[in-house]
Amino acid sequence: MVSLLATVIAAGCVLAIAYLTGADEVGRAFETVRPQWILLIAATEIVAYPAYALAYRSVAQVHGHAALELPLVGRVVAAGFGPFALSGGFGIDKQMLHVLHEDERSARVRVLGLGILEWALLAPTVCVISIVFLIQGADILPSLLWPWAIAVPVGLGFGLWASAPRRRERMSVIRGRRREWLAHLLDGMGVLHTLIRQPRKYAGAWIGTAAYWAADIGAFYGGLRTFGLDPGVGKIILAYATGYAATRRSLPLGGAGVTEVLMTYSLYWVREPLAPALAAVVAYRAFNFVLAATPALLAHRHVEPLLDAADELRHRTRASGGKRVSESG
Repeated sequence: MVSLLATVIAAGCVLAIAYLTGADEVGRAFETVRPQWILLIAATEIVAYPAYALAYRSVAQVHGHAALELPLVGRVVAAGFGPFALSGGFGIDKQMLHVLHEDERSARVRVLGLGILEWALLAPTVCVISIVFLIQGADILPSLLWPWAIAVPVGLGFGLWASAPRRRERMSVIRGRRREWLAHLLDGMGVLHTLIRQPRKYAGAWIGTAAYWAADIGAFYGGLRTFGLDPGVGKIILAYATGYAATRRSLPLGGAGVTEVLMTYSLYWVREPLAPALAAVVAYRAFNFVLAATPALLAHRHVEPLLDAADELRHRTRASGGKRVSESG
C-alpha cells in the first residue's frame, strides 16, 4: 500500500511537470527515443546495488562489530532502496544494525556515517566541477554553482574539525546542555575520521561508495542519452547531485516526487530543454525507483522479522534506560 502511494506521488509530480511544460513538447521528446541506451540504465543499476552493499558491509564493522553475511547485507540494501519505507532506507538500516548488534546508538551513528561517506565522495567532486564552471563563465545558473563551490569546503572542513575526538563532546553542548541529535551527528562524522585513518581496513567503504555513485550516475547518463541529451560529464554530475539534495536512501518513500522534480529542474538549470529532461528522468527513475520496488519488496519480507525484533528491542532498551556506544573514532 505504501509503495503504491509512493508511485502515485512520483507519477503525480511527473504529470504536473508535463502539464506545465506542455503535452506537445513532452510528446515530441518521446518521439526521439534511442532504445539502445536503456540497456545502459539497466546494466548500471544492477551494478549499483552490490557496490552499495560492499560499502554498507564495511561501515557496519565500525565500532569493532563482526562482518555481516553477504546475503543478509544484500537483502537489507535492496529493502532500503524500496519505495515503501516512510523513514527512508536509513531507517531500515538503523533498525537492522540495532537488532543485529544490540546497540541502538552505535547503529544510529554508523548509519549517519554511511550517509556522510556518500556525500564525502560526491560533494567535493561537484564542488570542483562548480568552481571550474565559474572560472569558465559557463552558461549555468550561478545560484546553482556558488553553494557547491563555497558551502562544501566550508561545511566539510568544519565538520571534520568539530568532530575530532577531543572536541566532539564539547561541540555537542549548546547553552550548557548536551544535544543528543548534535552528538549523534558529530559521532557520525567521527565514523568518517575512522574511515580516513584506516583506509585499507575499510577499503570496501570507499570503493563501494565510489562504484555506487559511478554506476548510478551512469544510469542517469543512460536516461539522458535515451532522449538525445548529452550535456557533458561535468553538467551531468552537477545536475545529478543537485537532483539528490538528499540521497535517495535517506528520503522517505525512496525520494518519490522530490527526486523527479529536482532532477528535472536541475537539468533545466544547466540549460537542457525541459521536456526531454523530464523524459530522461522518467526513464532513469523507471529502473531506479519503479522496477526496483519488486526486489525491494521481496527483500523487505525476508528481513521483516528482524525489523519487528528491532522495534521490540528498542522498546526494551528504552525501558531499561538505554545504552551508549563506545567512542566512534
